[in-house]
Amino acid sequence: MTFVQRLSISFVLTAAFFAGCETTRDIQYDMEPAARLEAMRFGGVELDYATLLFDVEIDNPYRVSLPVPRLRYAIINDGRTFLTATALDNVSVPPNTKKVLTLSDQVIYARLLRALGGEPGSTIPFKAELTLSLDTPGSGWTDLHAEKEGIIVLPESPEINVEGITYNAVDVIYVPTPQDVVDKMLELAQIKKDDMVYDLGCGDGRIVVKAAKRFGCRAIGFDIDPRRVEESLENVQKNNVGHLVKIEQKDIFTLDLSKADVITLFLLSRLNVKLIPQLEMLRPGSRIVSHNFAMEGVKPDKVVTMFSSEDQFEHTVYLWTTPLKKETDE
Repeated sequence: MTFVQRLSISFVLTAAFFAGCETTRDIQYDMEPAARLEAMRFGGVELDYATLLFDVEIDNPYRVSLPVPRLRYAIINDGRTFLTATALDNVSVPPNTKKVLTLSDQVIYARLLRALGGEPGSTIPFKAELTLSLDTPGSGWTDLHAEKEGIIVLPESPEINVEGITYNAVDVIYVPTPQDVVDKMLELAQIKKDDMVYDLGCGDGRIVVKAAKRFGCRAIGFDIDPRRVEESLENVQKNNVGHLVKIEQKDIFTLDLSKADVITLFLLSRLNVKLIPQLEMLRPGSRIVSHNFAMEGVKPDKVVTMFSSEDQFEHTVYLWTTPLKKETDE
């Protein structure tokens, strides 16, 4: 073989080597997986929890299955992030396949409704931001991001039986009010020592206990759930306010509220409306404060928005005084 022939072969091999390197780079670039969020929806509600479903299209360009073990997500409404979580799913995408996977997570439905100020059956706008963690061959862990804006329907909740009475599950599920929001509610109500405070749906009794300790007033907490009643009684005993605070297991829609000076609420808006006939029996000058939920058809005297350092969310507190001012009144 002559020198010229050897030199020609060397050039050919060198050119082939660099061409091969370029092809490898192209393949590596083309082999990046991709994800797209097609839809977010609810899969149903069972007592405390709702199943949130994400339909995600994932493109797996590899010759092996692509595991998708973890999903992090944030749900945003009206510019406010009201839900963030991490869901673990044992799913994977088959080799060389573009497939829609349904990833799921469970959320506390009553807390979600209260954070949104929504009602079962209503629709809300949302923006979902997803991060999918993938175990890619050769590259290790890779994060894929997907976003979607749309409208989601809040599902109807099931009915449950408490003490022989049937209730909508969301109506009786307890979501605690942050302590700094409790303070704001009591401040707006301008509670005095000789006031009687009623908390309708008292949960763990935190509002009536705080009212008694801070103002020395009498208070009664009402709840239909025997578990909440037990928690409230323990809270009363723990804080040594049993001489001021009573806890009663009762249906709040059967109560005579006429002896109360202050009513505190953390109920859905439709339940506030249902209470109007009872609230109209309050003495003139009585105060009603509600956490996060308005009372349709009744004008509030004051609306205060605050940021809670406890749960890092924005909260709204409504104040009404009696006699109630209807929106149709001049």
